[in-house]
Amino acid sequence: MKIIYMDNAATSFPKADGVSDAMKRFLDEECTNVGRGSYLRAQDAGLSVIETRERIRDLFDCPDAKHVIFTGGMTVSLNAVIKGYVRRGDCVLVSSFEHNSVIRPLVQIGAEIVRIPANEKGVSDLNRLSEDLSPFRLCVHTFASNVSGMIQPVEELAVRLRRAGVPLCIDAAQTAGHFPFSMQRIGADAVCMPAHKGLLGPQGLGILCLTPTFADRLDPLISGGTGSVSDSERIPNFYPDRLEAGTLNLPGIIGLKAALEQADFKARRAHEVVLIARFLHAIEDMPHIRLLGYPEADRRVGVISLDFLRRDNGEISYRLENEYGILTRCGLHCAPDAHRAFGTFPKGTVRFSFSPATTKEEVDSAVEAITALS
Repeated sequence: MKIIYMDNAATSFPKADGVSDAMKRFLDEECTNVGRGSYLRAQDAGLSVIETRERIRDLFDCPDAKHVIFTGGMTVSLNAVIKGYVRRGDCVLVSSFEHNSVIRPLVQIGAEIVRIPANEKGVSDLNRLSEDLSPFRLCVHTFASNVSGMIQPVEELAVRLRRAGVPLCIDAAQTAGHFPFSMQRIGADAVCMPAHKGLLGPQGLGILCLTPTFADRLDPLISGGTGSVSDSERIPNFYPDRLEAGTLNLPGIIGLKAALEQADFKARRAHEVVLIARFLHAIEDMPHIRLLGYPEADRRVGVISLDFLRRDNGEISYRLENEYGILTRCGLHCAPDAHRAFGTFPKGTVRFSFSPATTKEEVDSAVEAITALS
């Protein structure tokens, strides 16, 4: 039985061509650290890190490559912003669809959480948001829901926040690599993204893009050795060192560099829209399935959640794998607030998520299986 992987919202598979080869070559032939030696191999590794930062800066229109920070993952990037800026009792604005990587740190530090109301299709309803946003310390908002795939009005939100002097941190876990966007045009102060999803890189590596002004307002989440100003007991006051203590995930960065060298976000987005439209058109008249979100492909990323009204969603996901070889994710997707907003809490949904490697034939196979099982 052929395996059809449709859990790319959790992690992409397959990775971009050359990622594993680049990582293996680094581990087998170089495997040096950066900032800890002046010999040629260490300098070459350092140059690869710089080139990767610059590539990210160019792809996402970040203000400065020095403020492209590498972290231990998407969750670490979000924690670096939240715990580096928010204090107990601060009021933080979020969407109604945030991942636990946002909500749990806020709860842990004792922040007051205010959720932007959502409309019935899973989009933040900014018309129901207070005109006075000045009481908020920070806003953290997903760019696209990891449950429904709905793209959110972050650019419009940023305009309103900027007038009130409130920084905006964007969770780009489901958008980075799926379509082009400009950090500066949006007006975000921070953008968090993982290497292992739409960017088609390895796991265990996160990216945090910051404006210089907001970077200076963050307390470092982690402190320690940086390979620079080693005579001082204080954290360096320059970037990226200030926010990158410890040894970087160099094999991961090398793998990400290989993935980014092939990145064509416009082509990926065009392919993804075709797949989404094909899938949604095929299921639109199925009577016993509820689609979360709007049915228009251009309003979504390739993340589609279905609620099977006559069947147990867990059973459907199990049978999709065992009878049809289709790998999906069932449940709450680490985003219980999103399911509360959609009315699918606590049972969750069956989530299908695409990648650049997903084919029309695989979409058709998924539709055939859904038809048979629903």
